[in-house]
Amino acid sequence: MLPIKEIWERLEGVDATREQVERAVVELEQDGIVVAVRGKRYSLLEFTPYHAGQIRVHPDGYGTVFGGGGEEPDVFIDRRSMKGAMNGDLVIVRVDKHAPKYHTIRQRKLIIGEVSQVLRRAHRTVAGRFHADPDQPYVTPFDTRLDHDIVIDHDGTLDARDQEMVNVEIDRYPDRTSHIARGRVVEVLGMIGEPGVDIELVIRKFHIPHLFPPDVLAAADAVPDEVTPDEIAKRVDLREHNIVTIDGETAKDFDDAVEVQQLPNGNYLLGVHIADVSHYVTEGSALDEEAFERGTSVYFPGRAVPMLPERLSNGICSLNPRVERLTFSVDIEIDRKGRFVDRKVYRSVIRTKERMTYTNVNAFLVNEGVAQPSGPPPHGVVVPDAAELRQRYGYLLADFTRMHELYDILRKRREARGSIDFDLPEAEVILDAAGVIDAIKPTERNVAHRIIEEFMLAANEVVASELVFANQPGIYRVHQQPDPQKLQDLREILREFKLTLRGDLEEMRPGELQRVLKSVEGTPEERFLTNIVLRSMKRAFYSEENIGHFALAIANYAHFTSPIRRYPDLIVHRRLGELIATGPLYGERLAEIERAHPLYAAQSSDRERRADDASREVLEWKKVIFMRDKVGDKFTGTVTGVASFGLFIELDEIFVQGMVPVATIGGDFWVFREREHRLRGESTGREMRLGDKVTIEVKSIDEDRHQLEFRLLEIGGSPIALRER
Repeated sequence: MLPIKEIWERLEGVDATREQVERAVVELEQDGIVVAVRGKRYSLLEFTPYHAGQIRVHPDGYGTVFGGGGEEPDVFIDRRSMKGAMNGDLVIVRVDKHAPKYHTIRQRKLIIGEVSQVLRRAHRTVAGRFHADPDQPYVTPFDTRLDHDIVIDHDGTLDARDQEMVNVEIDRYPDRTSHIARGRVVEVLGMIGEPGVDIELVIRKFHIPHLFPPDVLAAADAVPDEVTPDEIAKRVDLREHNIVTIDGETAKDFDDAVEVQQLPNGNYLLGVHIADVSHYVTEGSALDEEAFERGTSVYFPGRAVPMLPERLSNGICSLNPRVERLTFSVDIEIDRKGRFVDRKVYRSVIRTKERMTYTNVNAFLVNEGVAQPSGPPPHGVVVPDAAELRQRYGYLLADFTRMHELYDILRKRREARGSIDFDLPEAEVILDAAGVIDAIKPTERNVAHRIIEEFMLAANEVVASELVFANQPGIYRVHQQPDPQKLQDLREILREFKLTLRGDLEEMRPGELQRVLKSVEGTPEERFLTNIVLRSMKRAFYSEENIGHFALAIANYAHFTSPIRRYPDLIVHRRLGELIATGPLYGERLAEIERAHPLYAAQSSDRERRADDASREVLEWKKVIFMRDKVGDKFTGTVTGVASFGLFIELDEIFVQGMVPVATIGGDFWVFREREHRLRGESTGREMRLGDKVTIEVKSIDEDRHQLEFRLLEIGGSPIALRER
């Protein structure tokens, strides 16, 4: 433990004033690396009884500070020891030496501690429901993990109505001496149930930037809306090639375009052309800093929050039809066995021939006998008849036929190496013109989706290999080996369905999981078991270290194909641009990039998780809203989770989830058998298990918590007695 003066004196050979050293120590303290003990004497945190980390607060009020894995334990903090900390805050916690060493919760052992200091607040604003109490107005946070109501002064209500949803800026946080938070209303969002209010709430709950600052908009306005002749002259000119975009009906930003040629030697030449966003969003600019902060575009039903201003994302960066656009191109020569014979990455200029949709390409290929039918078109989409499609796109028939041939070759190559394909429909919310939910339908994935997916996978693999073989820094999309314990749990679940998971769990190969998925393809259990396999795997993330991608069974993989909506893709473009322009990096520039890449990777992973969580929450909320008028209706579904307190059920077709409380299931006393993932009747021996097919009745809806309660009517075709509560 050293005071500032002694720390400064010990820094021999460091050209820094005492004031600079003091500022540096304060920054380290704010980051939880050092801690002040015994007044102003500082110690590295690892040599103290303190821990630092983000606190995760459970809706019941207790908190956990994650230890970081490995030997470092998690720290459990009961509600009385929170000391004003709120969910997501960066905190210092002190381990309680006088408490029992471990507290067990959800089968995990956690060291007990209490919050000593809040280093950094996660919430400058909080969204919630306004209560116009005449004595003291207050706001109840929408996020159930924030259990402090926020007191609002009478002159800080912004004239919000009682029960209206608002956004509050916090002026005073709860602390050791007071559990009261104070703030003022800065936005009135509307009443729950009004179209769009749910999305506005979730955007603010997750602190997703949804308005561009004036300097960013000014920078976007300064970008020319046409490609200049001077820039065209510097690039490979592909404007006469049969290059097309293939996207969804509602897409507005097109960042990838493709073509396939047949070479004289019989091989295919796949061209993947990606919007050259890095030409317009330069390193260190206002546009770049805002893109880094956002990390990704966020997509909700009927709405998107873009990473880049619309002038760029829907304008000069978007590969709109029949206009010049700057691109990064990847040419891959592929033989008939799917081997990559040659490759080339370069800057180009293109002019796409058509703005194609997945639906039209699929219909065109099916009508011409190239592809097999793959289900009806998306809800509300009218497909032109065969004659009209042939008239509009007949000149591209040979191109689309080659695309389909190459797709089939690439798919077989990927399957042969053991790549896992989670090819299941998800729920899609269909909104009417007023923003009201019209339907929830399974998403359609036809052959056109799969063609583009295979081509993008190939381009991403080649680009990652370019960086790796040149020994240059990059941002890689990586996916780690599954945890052996989760694979053991998976093995036990599969055994219930008379399926085996073979091999060493420590060295599990993706091909074995692929084999299991293939074996259940087309069965009633396919969706359930595919999700179980998915849950047994770790989450993919971005890393400056190339550690491979387990699920794709590939050594080199990066995200390159979506720079309009993903920041790591933009970084990969910059690294490729430098490699093409000046060759491999070295010296100070290399050191600078290597210092920056861990931050880029961590930020990109964090922003991706935030976007996924926000999109998932809105989707679940939309599902609950859709079920409003269906209380009392009956549905079939599948048991997707078993707990001591009940069964989790996913309904067929619309993929809505709800719970059957065990207290409502009669006919026996039901005992939870955790390792077997089932409830067993003590008297009858009857069982309710994962994967069971059920019939339920919708009993009630809790819109605030996005929860549905079901009554269990039948399981496996047999009636179940109901217990009245």
